[in-house]
Amino acid sequence: MAINNLSPLSNLKAELRPLFSNGYMLAFFKKFCDAIKSRMWGCKTGKNARYDAEAFLKVFFYSEITGRSIESASERLNKYFLIKKRGRRKKYADGRNKREVPHQTGVNKFLRGIGLKKAKRILRECLDNQLKEALKLGLISRRVNVLIDFTEHDYYGKRKDKMIKRTNQGKGTKNMRQYLGFSILSRGIHLYAGLEHFAKKQSQVPTILKFLQHLINLEFKIKFVLMDREFFNAELISKIKAMKADILIPAKSFRKIKQIIEDYIRGTGNRVRTYTVSTGHKKKIRFSQKLYLILQAKKGYSLLEVKRGFQRGILTLNDAMKLIYPITTSQKPKSKPSSWPSRTSNFYKKRWFIETGFSDLNRMGRRWKSRYDNTRYLDLLVRMLLYNSWKINRKYLEKIQTKRQKSQKWTLQDNQDVLIESFLEA
Repeated sequence: MAINNLSPLSNLKAELRPLFSNGYMLAFFKKFCDAIKSRMWGCKTGKNARYDAEAFLKVFFYSEITGRSIESASERLNKYFLIKKRGRRKKYADGRNKREVPHQTGVNKFLRGIGLKKAKRILRECLDNQLKEALKLGLISRRVNVLIDFTEHDYYGKRKDKMIKRTNQGKGTKNMRQYLGFSILSRGIHLYAGLEHFAKKQSQVPTILKFLQHLINLEFKIKFVLMDREFFNAELISKIKAMKADILIPAKSFRKIKQIIEDYIRGTGNRVRTYTVSTGHKKKIRFSQKLYLILQAKKGYSLLEVKRGFQRGILTLNDAMKLIYPITTSQKPKSKPSSWPSRTSNFYKKRWFIETGFSDLNRMGRRWKSRYDNTRYLDLLVRMLLYNSWKINRKYLEKIQTKRQKSQKWTLQDNQDVLIESFLEA
């Protein structure tokens, strides 16, 4: 049943039930299964195998929805299907009972057989399908803003290969896995669009450019790319501008940047200044890009308040400079220079969507402690799919609730509860 044909109902769960019916239920799960089965040609099960690939994935997906371990999810599903099944339960000669779903060891073995490269291709295919679905439903437009940031997951094993990095922020460990996440922001909806497991000494520039080009190939038009200051790189900024996209990124504390902030505090400089970022002289291929630097005061302060505080002797120069941070953009100033800097610098705060999104991914269930990179990657993939399904359903409900007097919010827990009910009935 198409979503456009649904009529508003009073009960939220009854209203969303057709979205997860047997014809439409867990569309991302079905596409996830199809994507994995199409990539598992080298690990096919035998003709007389007890379970097919979808049975293993069903246990895995159920564990992700409920936030349980693979062992707990397997036992609960097995018990559930045994209760529903009629007839006497079959016993083997050694006293073991016949199972209806795969055991934990079988599920883990199946997941390990997928491999990290295949997992990355599966993630790309599944997330692309969700973006196309959101576009088809009119929840997002073709003009999108791209958010990019790193997330770190602590590692407690003994590995010392290139996929395990060092960190000073881990809890009880100095090792971590580092992931580069990509998401899009359009029409007020935030959706994850990509994930990359980063190795030691791996350059971030080719990975980011490859993802942006992939979005362009999907016929999306990139308006802004929002990144943290650790991505402040002349080559990256120059190539993003060549893709006809603008960037929003805080500037690093270079000597010239500090001088611009000091000039503004002393009253000899403007709030918006031009700044050219370029690669070092030792580089064989040099990149250069003209940017516009916007000064912004930290939360709880205003630029005028900081400037007057210094001029009246309330603040020292160092204290005043600590209350101001620079935002750079490749977008040319608009016709109204008085409002353009504030609007542009405030729009950069949207980058926190991806930060809070990573927190939501971690709240969905316990973090896996698997030593295998591909299973950890698949775990993050499914959480992203569940996060996107929550955002899409929530945005859809907002559309059909516009004519209601009393609006109701669709929380992450509501989304998980309906998924569990529909998942067991499928």
